[in-house]
Amino acid sequence: MQEKIKSNYHTHTFLCKHALGDSEDYVKRAIMLGYHTIAITDHGPFPKFLQKKLNSRRMSIEQYNEVYLDMLEMSVQKHKNEILVLKGIEIEYLPELEMYYDKFLSELDLMILGQHYIKVGETHKSIYAPLSKDDILLYAKTVVDGIKTKMFKIVAHPEIYCWNIEKWDDTCIKAANMIIDAAVENDVILEINANGVRNSFYQRKEFYQDGMINFPYPRREFWEIAKEKNALIMINDDAHAPNRLQDIYTIKTYEYVLNNGIKIIDRIKGLND
Repeated sequence: MQEKIKSNYHTHTFLCKHALGDSEDYVKRAIMLGYHTIAITDHGPFPKFLQKKLNSRRMSIEQYNEVYLDMLEMSVQKHKNEILVLKGIEIEYLPELEMYYDKFLSELDLMILGQHYIKVGETHKSIYAPLSKDDILLYAKTVVDGIKTKMFKIVAHPEIYCWNIEKWDDTCIKAANMIIDAAVENDVILEINANGVRNSFYQRKEFYQDGMINFPYPRREFWEIAKEKNALIMINDDAHAPNRLQDIYTIKTYEYVLNNGIKIIDRIKGLND
């Protein structure tokens, strides 16, 4: 399985305040592994009023402007004859972030949609909190609205709404169909997230279902629907340390995909052409 892992498009750095390593550390690891592409896509900054409200661990807009962009460009130029280094960001789709999207799109190669918060009325709710049925459907609608903008190449961990859900029910199915249909219609890639496997093992959230291992995410039932609908599917590490590029949990994720007969891609049209 290992020889099939040739890229990673979801990679974090020390700037997000809950990861290790800079872009050089990840690029060198990717070169050692024989990858053709590594995208650095750290968590995008929030406006100061939203950052103060949510206290989310991520870089500031000043760090993005003064450190992140230069760090990425240095890695691009230094390793341009060895590996394709893409400059990117993982960011939510929220009205408070509209001021930043054009800026990011003009300065980076890609944005990936990582919806860690939903806006419920005038408040913001973490996707890791216990979610009601209405919350799940609001999450799905928010992701669908983000997909339809065509600003995002990848939807990171699209079924993360299942983090606190073991029973896959009609609401989960409806949310899955909403997200998958939108991704298929707009040629947006859905990500099978290896960090979900890591976190499931670390926090003992993995479970067995019909004799097969399952996780809150990557959630087997979600990916069965995505497979049936011929969605574009990619595995990413969501690496928060350089040694998490192609670690044992990456391999477990590839085995999971193989066992479930899921076809994956490892290149992005328009960026890897």
